[in-house]
Amino acid sequence: MTGIDDESGTVSATAVADIVRDLSRGIDLNRSALSDGLEDHPDLIDSFSDLSATMTRWKQKDRERSALLESASELIRVRDTEKLLQKLVDRARTLIGCDIAYLSQYYPETDDLRVQASRGAISANLKELRVPPGVGLAGQVVRDRAAQWTSNYDLTRLPHERRVDSAVKAERMESLLGVPMVVDGEVLGALFAANRYPHDFTTDEITLLSALADHASVVLKTAQLMGDLAEAAQASAEAEETAAAQASTLQRLVEVEEQLTQLVLQGQGVPAVLDAISELLEADAIVVDSGRLGSSSFPADEAFFDGITVDDADVRTALSHSRSTGRSAQVAGAQHMYVASVASHRRQHSALFVRFNDEPADGDANIVAQAAQTLALIRMNEQARADAENRVRGELAVDIIAGTRDLSELEARSRTGSFSLSGPWRLMTIQGDIENDDRIAARLVRVEPRILMTQRSPGITVLLPSAVIRDRPTLDTLFEESGALESSLVIISDTDYDRKQLRTAEDEMWSCIRILNSLGISEGIFPPEDFAPYTAMFGTAPEQTEIFMQRMLEPLRRWDRTHSAELISTLREYFESGMSIRRTATQMSVHVNTVKQRLERADLVLGQEWRTPERAFRLQVALRLDKLKSSF
Repeated sequence: MTGIDDESGTVSATAVADIVRDLSRGIDLNRSALSDGLEDHPDLIDSFSDLSATMTRWKQKDRERSALLESASELIRVRDTEKLLQKLVDRARTLIGCDIAYLSQYYPETDDLRVQASRGAISANLKELRVPPGVGLAGQVVRDRAAQWTSNYDLTRLPHERRVDSAVKAERMESLLGVPMVVDGEVLGALFAANRYPHDFTTDEITLLSALADHASVVLKTAQLMGDLAEAAQASAEAEETAAAQASTLQRLVEVEEQLTQLVLQGQGVPAVLDAISELLEADAIVVDSGRLGSSSFPADEAFFDGITVDDADVRTALSHSRSTGRSAQVAGAQHMYVASVASHRRQHSALFVRFNDEPADGDANIVAQAAQTLALIRMNEQARADAENRVRGELAVDIIAGTRDLSELEARSRTGSFSLSGPWRLMTIQGDIENDDRIAARLVRVEPRILMTQRSPGITVLLPSAVIRDRPTLDTLFEESGALESSLVIISDTDYDRKQLRTAEDEMWSCIRILNSLGISEGIFPPEDFAPYTAMFGTAPEQTEIFMQRMLEPLRRWDRTHSAELISTLREYFESGMSIRRTATQMSVHVNTVKQRLERADLVLGQEWRTPERAFRLQVALRLDKLKSSF
């Protein structure tokens, strides 16, 4: 048998070969096994024992490197952060051989640690654990950004917290190792390994757990970056979608603006705009003028609001908001209804109401405001044209009545065929509220565009060509039905006048209005012929009418008041009955003697002279004026 000599003696070569073969196969050799083959050769036993331990450490390192390489490979392949963190925790528990491994993520906004993955836990406390700032081993790991460990958790002098201690006791942890997860100086969390028995963690264990913590840091940082990238991508997509929607809405608004502008350029009116926006918005639309808006019955009297309940205060609030902002406003309590103010240069505000059939699309409220602006422009253009026409009408009417210019010159100045300048003429004088003169004139022109009119200090003088009257025999009725003459005092002549008669006739008609004013009459429609005697008597001084009536009738009124008599009514009926006592008694349903007695009382009050023709005429005029006054 071949042997190996040393100072202690000869060693069998076969025994040495067996030991080397076992070591090469990765078999761990303990000291007793070596002693069997090497007998009493302590130096060889020590050498082979050290060699076995070294090879064991190399195998462990190799396994750790393989595990780390596998973790690195998984970092590339796996996109599920939760799964990857769980695998790292599982690998840490396996490689280190601990009872429990868990990973906590650090939240800087609350300065606490929250468990994200664990393995080996036996209670639910650990999975729900949140470590407050500065508490326990975990707090020190985050604060110092260095590994921390203890072989007996209960004996540590670190700050304790009830919930943390409760979780530790539930898991029966005794030894605990924690390493920080740091990327570019930013703490992302901590990785922990724990045992349910006292254990002194080795340098290799701390190094290995630190390496796995670095991998976990990469996972969390990548997840954060990917999350930020996903949020940025989503925000970018949403911004792009919003921009596209805004661009589409803007394009639609531009197209609507162009369409509405074309309507204005084409000279279209309000109905064309309403039709256009009704079609564009698939909605119902109406314009309510300022007069109707101010009505106490609005909006109840508008058929547009049928089928919905809308409060007057809500309508006026929305309209007020539209006036102040220049935009449309939704009417509270009225589903899908918007209103926009339509202003004119005379500070009169009409209103555009739009009632959508469905939920309005983006930009529809702006289209309502655009339509209101277009309507305001159309109204202002119409008013400007009307003002220009009214100026021409007024100038022509003044010159025709004055008779100072040739008709051919006036026809050249009219510049339009809208006006009829050929006589003869009918006259109409209108006295109303001076603030409504423009409204009255506009309504008259809408009924009959061929008339002329001019402002006078009491009101308006209107020239009606007789040819127009023949074409439209019901023109007076149409004027009255239009509402233009409402609350006004109107004198309408049935007489045809040529140019030479117009000035005198106009003066007489205004005198008639002044006489009616003196009688307290401020509205109604009258023919001037009925007041010809009175205008002849009082036309130059209408204020004398009341004085005349007072002088003639006051004695009779005083007697009637003090004696409960009926002298005035009896004398009026006496004259109207042709001064026949019998007919007077019949008309008044009294006895003939009663009439005689009353006439005798009149003799006492007025004197016998009242029966003379001159005094009787004056008394009759006073009584007729009194009857006219009392009838209104």
